[in-house]
Amino acid sequence: MATITLLDSKGKKSSKEQSVNDALFGLEPNEHLLYLAKVRQESNARAGTAHTKTRMEVRGGGAKPWRQKGTGRARAGSRTSPLWRGGGVIFGPRKNVNWTKGMNKKESARAILSALNLKNKANALVAIEALASAEGKTKELAQLIEASGFKGQQVVLVTESGSDELTKLKRAASNLVGATVLAVTELNVKDLLKADQVVISSKALEEIEERFADVTRN
Repeated sequence: MATITLLDSKGKKSSKEQSVNDALFGLEPNEHLLYLAKVRQESNARAGTAHTKTRMEVRGGGAKPWRQKGTGRARAGSRTSPLWRGGGVIFGPRKNVNWTKGMNKKESARAILSALNLKNKANALVAIEALASAEGKTKELAQLIEASGFKGQQVVLVTESGSDELTKLKRAASNLVGATVLAVTELNVKDLLKADQVVISSKALEEIEERFADVTRN
């Protein structure tokens, strides 16, 4: 059974270590899968609101600007021509493009495990006995992060899903630059990769091991 560094509930390093499942936290990170998962996440978050009009959609252009011959100017059939100022746009962005990308559940789960293992190999993954906030104050969370030695870093704090503390922790992190609170069900590749440190509560680790147990099975 592998182990990772364990912090106490105040953020100080504990004399004990947190045991983790070798089958899950001993995987070799799959960089290609991480890339695909990150591209998928960013693509699915894309608003797709950029939109330009073609020459058929631009208002006007009903009359020919000038006669075909005899003016000495180039031929012109419509003011909506893309060559004219105020005319349509050639190959511009269209809001009817579907940017959604898919990934099956097992690949998605493997990508998340790859991100966690990447952080573990970089010694940027630690466990904490409990993640809690008495009043949901930013000051409380800031003190915990400072006590852990992670002040000034991008820190992702992971707690168990459905935790009573989740709402308080999210409220506390909302005003704290560099801190992100996620439930196990909210784990995603983008947040994990950009984090300098990932801190997971002991109960959240148990949930991760249960949730991803089938991933390593053939």
